[in-house]
Amino acid sequence: MGGRPNRSAIPRTIAFYTDARAWGGAEVYMTQLVAGLSRAGYETPLFVADWPEVDSWVEHLEELGFDVTRFGHGKEFSPRVYSEAKKLLRGFELVHFNKTHPRNCLPAIAAARAVGVRSVVATEHLALPPDSNVPFGRRIITGLVRYTNRGIDRTIAVSDLSREMLIDHYAVPPDRIVAIRNGLDIAALDGKRDADGARRSLGLADDAVTAVLVGRMAERKGHSFALRALPAIRERIPAFKLVFVGEGEIEEKLRAESKDLGVDEHVVWAGFRRDVPDILATVDLLMLPSEDECLPFVILEAMGARLPVVAGDVGGISEQIDEGVTGHLIRPRDAAGLAAAVADVLERPDRGASMGDAGRQKLEREFSVEACVNAVLDVYEEVSSGGTSSAGGGSGS
Repeated sequence: MGGRPNRSAIPRTIAFYTDARAWGGAEVYMTQLVAGLSRAGYETPLFVADWPEVDSWVEHLEELGFDVTRFGHGKEFSPRVYSEAKKLLRGFELVHFNKTHPRNCLPAIAAARAVGVRSVVATEHLALPPDSNVPFGRRIITGLVRYTNRGIDRTIAVSDLSREMLIDHYAVPPDRIVAIRNGLDIAALDGKRDADGARRSLGLADDAVTAVLVGRMAERKGHSFALRALPAIRERIPAFKLVFVGEGEIEEKLRAESKDLGVDEHVVWAGFRRDVPDILATVDLLMLPSEDECLPFVILEAMGARLPVVAGDVGGISEQIDEGVTGHLIRPRDAAGLAAAVADVLERPDRGASMGDAGRQKLEREFSVEACVNAVLDVYEEVSSGGTSSAGGGSGS
């Protein structure tokens, strides 16, 4: 790339666009990124789809002082979304798309190029091929994603493994995709936490031994396998309680399954919560038996709270968890393995405490928000100061 680009080339206003459908890790990423950019002196107008599931997140952004504009949502290549995005994004030099799935934001990316946006950056939070029930649907959607990605100057993957998967599945040119790990605002972690209040609000007895699963209730998050693991955990730890924090499309299915398994009285259905740090301060372990992740923020939050973590060995989770040191990695869809790993930690509180301390140390070494923001600014430098846009056929590397 030659000499280091000058940061004076970065425009002072950077637009962010997302069609997020939940308040999860991808939204925490975007919040922390725009907050870091704001501290560095950049203006960050935000464009967010008007899905009702993100109303609370938008309220949070506005409470933080950010300017948020809502837009109508639509399908992968909705002409209406394309037309509206052209109006919203016209006049910006740099637009950063926060994609919660590779198939998201496609009309808006095309619109940004159509109205002459100089530099387009996208963060990808998932990397698996799309699902489709339509004949040839996967091929069609994959083709749309690959075609639209030609309008992106730099793609940011949030883990090394997800970078490789995006190259394999969507033919992202290797010289146009960089892995930048999520970062957490470590300075904000050690504020006063109302652990006792959170415990009371969850109805947890003082002697309850607890694991929490924080995440949208979707098949890929593995809630069903957590329920199936519960009887085996309770055989070894009779005081065990499982806390679900989150909402989603399979909640009723999960509630029915918990009753069928006879474990419903041992499950706390906490719903959507804005006090997750307080909850992490009162439980004993984070459980995340996902089938598909990149680099989950909730694991970083758990590391900050000095919690041991048991999670599926998928995506970039192995870049967060050191097996046997900060927690355990398990195979996805393995309820027996999940139960054994959770019980292994919780039967020995001193081991869990040691894992939690090691996790906090790893967080401080490798996952600061400052490192993440600076790395993203390096990407902005490159695309703003001579990295040829993909429309012109160059890579800028």
